[in-house]
Amino acid sequence: MKLSVLFGCVGLGVASAVLKNSPTKRFELNLTWGTRAPDGVERQQVLINGQFPGPPLILDEGDNVEVTVNNFLPFNTTVHYHGIEQQGTSWSDGVPGVSQRLIAPGRKFVSKFAAAQYGTYWYHSHSRGQNMDGLYGPIYIRPRNIDANLATAISNDTHAHSQIHNAIQDPKLVMISDWFHQTSEELRNIALAADIDALCADSVLINGKGRVRCVDPGYLTSLVPPQLSPLLQGQNFTAKGCLPIHNTYAQTTFAQHNYTAVPPSMFDQCNATSSPEESIQVDPRDGWTSLNLIGSAAISSLTFSINNHSLWVYEVDGQHIVPTKVDAVTISNGARYSVLVQLNNTPGDYRITVANAGYNQKFAGYGLLSYINGDPSVVGTQSINYGGVSTSPDVVLLDETTVKPLIPNQPSEEADSTYRLTVGRIEKAWKWSLNGDQAYDLSLESEKPMLWNPQSQANSSLVIATQNGTWVDIIFDVSGSATTLQPGHPIHKHSNMVYVLGAGTGKFNWTSVAEARKEIPDLFNLVNPPMRDTFTTIPAFLGPSWMVVRYHVENPGAFFLHCHIDPHLTGGMALAMLDGIDTWPQIPAQYGPNGHWGKATK
Repeated sequence: MKLSVLFGCVGLGVASAVLKNSPTKRFELNLTWGTRAPDGVERQQVLINGQFPGPPLILDEGDNVEVTVNNFLPFNTTVHYHGIEQQGTSWSDGVPGVSQRLIAPGRKFVSKFAAAQYGTYWYHSHSRGQNMDGLYGPIYIRPRNIDANLATAISNDTHAHSQIHNAIQDPKLVMISDWFHQTSEELRNIALAADIDALCADSVLINGKGRVRCVDPGYLTSLVPPQLSPLLQGQNFTAKGCLPIHNTYAQTTFAQHNYTAVPPSMFDQCNATSSPEESIQVDPRDGWTSLNLIGSAAISSLTFSINNHSLWVYEVDGQHIVPTKVDAVTISNGARYSVLVQLNNTPGDYRITVANAGYNQKFAGYGLLSYINGDPSVVGTQSINYGGVSTSPDVVLLDETTVKPLIPNQPSEEADSTYRLTVGRIEKAWKWSLNGDQAYDLSLESEKPMLWNPQSQANSSLVIATQNGTWVDIIFDVSGSATTLQPGHPIHKHSNMVYVLGAGTGKFNWTSVAEARKEIPDLFNLVNPPMRDTFTTIPAFLGPSWMVVRYHVENPGAFFLHCHIDPHLTGGMALAMLDGIDTWPQIPAQYGPNGHWGKATK
């Protein structure tokens, strides 16, 4: 929760399943399967209330929320409210086999929870790889109060302070995604048949709009820094900008690949389109605008920049931070970054660049920050290129390690328990694990929810069971070698945020944080560490890396810990979290074994 353990309550969260005397806002999400062409190529996809992305859920801090999901899809699904802490309402978290049953076709499910924290979040499917089919939409919870230090850290102008507060209360919600011409099930079937990692997308979308671009492979290859060029193994990127499918760093040497099962369109072929791109309209009379960036990509780590405009990052994963001025920010899968932009340039149509920062693929998408009544010939100068690389040494990219909560908030000095997880691929190119030797299989989605009988799963190798009120450390050991490429993994902890204490390259040769701090104190921060619900491990290219997070168990219930790269999650990179198993909540009958919500209705 957004409660300071060492500094007392700071008014940023309420530990209550239902907020007394608060209004209830109700939403209906009607899920259907239709045909659209977001990047100019038609395919079947999920529509939510007939649109893509889904409609925004706009709330006020302190609201009670009720969301009815009507499943008119031809397959099972669930909906998760990413970043919402679900204090006292773990049964509304939306993870099948963990907190609820799957929602069958023609059925509905009602989630009820409190909007006890302000900030930017999103809702998305938590069944199979359905995010890749477009089952997602934004959530924004307007803050009850905005700390005066936020605006004063950006400007000394009192008029600007008012403009900044107005921008925060009424932001532009911007979903940043990659897109695929095959459905998630088609991609998974290819990955299993060919024993490959499906690490190539077709386009980049901004708010569901984009186009396919085909760029000279030689140029794309030139964007790779010399020290990393060996990763290409003497080859160029493909016409789609992908690492060639025969690249063993990406696809491993131990898997028994069947490349004949991979259609040429998946990695190699590229056919450009000219479909519409997003234009974000702004009024310079407002002085400032807030762009709340939501990382809804399935595999890509996308860097965002606007020509000739600085970005004041002021909110990360729903929490206000000490504002940081940058030129570009990399949006990891599942994470959210809100940026304030001053509208003081010559009115024009300034290009927005969203480029993949990973080495799996060099590709980008574009949009416009369009001033009302501006000159469309005024487009500005880019800060990053098509490969997500800075165009000048002066370009500043957000450094995640410098992020500090706006209101001081620090963890306990010591942990009560430590869990060590080995992150990597096992057995197959498409198969992943968080515990070193066992994958969280998709078949578990159909099992009886662990919420109903947690003790029966407490000793499973796919479960972490914690005691309420304790402090927990999780050490992520990311395996890497000279033969296997390991990207950074965006790990999402359901329910409460974690403190990111430290990270480094090489092997973590200690049994605890306390032991490690004695030898490498400079790599840890326990005074004002970043707080995240989605955090990314350091890539392990030629050797291992590690990351340590700490969190306070204060919301008993069945939750989830997983990589937010969709093929990694469906490949098994997940664990169930039975937080506070010693003080389990009483489950409302409607959410228990005999509960049902009836048929889907429009």
